[in-house]
Amino acid sequence: MSYYLLSRLRPLRASAILFTNIVSAFSGFYWQHPPHHLSLQRQLVHHQDVSCYVSMQRPYMHTRGLTVAATGRGHEFVDDENIISAVRSSLRDDLIRPHIDTISTTKTSECSQDITTVVLLLAVSGGSDSVALFHTVTALLRKTNDDSTQHTSICLDLDNDGTDGSKEVKCELHVAHFNHEQRGDNSDGDEAFVQRLCAERDIPFHNYFWSDEEFSSSKVERNDEKALSGNSFTQDIARKWRRRKLRDLLSDLVLQTNNNTMCDTNRWGAVLTAHHGDDSDETILLKLLRGSHLSNLRGMEARSEKFDLATDSSSSSSTCVGYFAKPMLQLRKNDITRFLESNALEWREDESNATNKYKRNKVRNELIPLMRELAGGEQALQKRFNNIDQQSRAISKDLKERATSYLASMPSQSEFWLPGDEVDILCEEAFYIWASKVTDRKLQLSYDQINRIKFQVENYPGKLQWTIDVGDLWRVQRNGNVLTLVHETESISDSLPWYIVETNHVLFDVNDQLESDTELIIKLPPKIESSSLSMKRVKDVGNMRFLPQWRKGRSPIKIKELLRGQKIPLHLRDETSVLCISVGSEDQIVAVYIQQSDKDKNGKWIIHSDFEPTKGNTVTRITLGTIT
Repeated sequence: MSYYLLSRLRPLRASAILFTNIVSAFSGFYWQHPPHHLSLQRQLVHHQDVSCYVSMQRPYMHTRGLTVAATGRGHEFVDDENIISAVRSSLRDDLIRPHIDTISTTKTSECSQDITTVVLLLAVSGGSDSVALFHTVTALLRKTNDDSTQHTSICLDLDNDGTDGSKEVKCELHVAHFNHEQRGDNSDGDEAFVQRLCAERDIPFHNYFWSDEEFSSSKVERNDEKALSGNSFTQDIARKWRRRKLRDLLSDLVLQTNNNTMCDTNRWGAVLTAHHGDDSDETILLKLLRGSHLSNLRGMEARSEKFDLATDSSSSSSTCVGYFAKPMLQLRKNDITRFLESNALEWREDESNATNKYKRNKVRNELIPLMRELAGGEQALQKRFNNIDQQSRAISKDLKERATSYLASMPSQSEFWLPGDEVDILCEEAFYIWASKVTDRKLQLSYDQINRIKFQVENYPGKLQWTIDVGDLWRVQRNGNVLTLVHETESISDSLPWYIVETNHVLFDVNDQLESDTELIIKLPPKIESSSLSMKRVKDVGNMRFLPQWRKGRSPIKIKELLRGQKIPLHLRDETSVLCISVGSEDQIVAVYIQQSDKDKNGKWIIHSDFEPTKGNTVTRITLGTIT
């Protein structure tokens, strides 16, 4: 009877909801039949134009999909924790303002923030964090009409003058959801829930299914194929899948034709994820467990490096770019939960988060609570994490600046040149940055892996060629004073047949006899160290010029002309081994190995006339090794 009466009290909907709570509390009906009670409240609060806030009893805040959604079309929230303000500040200061400042130096005055359009792509799983992000971002939006069309703007107060929305940025809002299909009906329930959220606010909804993905070798890295065989699901592969789909979708959305803009490149975008401060703390611990370097022992970044949406590669000049952004990093999980509860906002709970199947879950559920207890409470532990983060960033900034300068001075950016037989912390950081860059961030070396390379260089200075496996099918190869990275998929034939074993400085005597073609004696120019020597192929050095001893006093000839004169078969010329020396930013051929056929065992080295030894001079004796 009470339900019939309440259904007629639509002018007093909020009072009706409060009345049902009171009646149910006294009668016990609330506990016996909660689904029906919630159903009635949903009917009341979802009626058109309602704007009220209902706090459910706590037992229902932690169950899946049962929290009342009590927001109206005005999207006004109780925000005691300043959640919306924090998200606004991060979007403004970490994402939009830095981007506008960047393009303002390269674009004309017409391409200002007034016509800049940002595509915001929210990744929403249906969980509490992403639902909070959804509601806070939508609360910042407002629709405005001009003479031609209706726009959606995000109010960010770019001038920071205290006037809300004094500078607004046009934006397009989209939501992406991923149905991993790992939790049966619950996965489908998450999808339906997020789709309903979007439908209520007329926000485009993009959904992806794990089973629809074709994990072919063309779409994934080779080292992922084993994990993906049979469409097996792992957290790491799922994360890469989501990231790739989000990036592709953002590119499609940003590159859509926009006839209302004055510039072709004024559209850009960002993928927003709901990572918060607790997630950042977990990341520090996970990095510590993986053995990360001190310079990388920091939390999450509020914004990623930009990526070019048109070419799918980094570009310093393009303004049609995208970012991954995390506007909730300054918030804690408890703040987010209180915001949702204060506004009776509904979210979904993934029951797998409570299990310790995955390492991050175990860190969150077991390690951090123990550390909180040992540190003396939540605030004390957060201070420790903040100190680690700040110190790591300070170390990283200092090392990165010096390491970048060192890398820029190297003769080649595809090879890493060792400064000598000692690997200091600057060299470590430079090698880490270089390895990440040349592999397009596919290889992120741990400090333990870098230490193995350092140990090999410092403890075996005379061994100038070796290979170390650093995981994920990558190998570090040393050849002379140069390190290169080789992936297992690359041809084994790329291995050079010669390598430098050791170099010694000796006083040359014309009676000195070389034992075999595995030894060379050369005269190095003054101030040139033997560490600058490296083995290469003719195809790697281009058509450099070479001056054999019998042409001394005449002009050098092209290296391939020399090989043709020595009757080297055409198919062997590119593969011919040459000993090179780096002088400044240029390479010069010191010696070339002449071999009439690939089966010839009686090859010989021809030395450049500038490096021919003379009696009584200190020369460099090079011992070579062969790879069979």
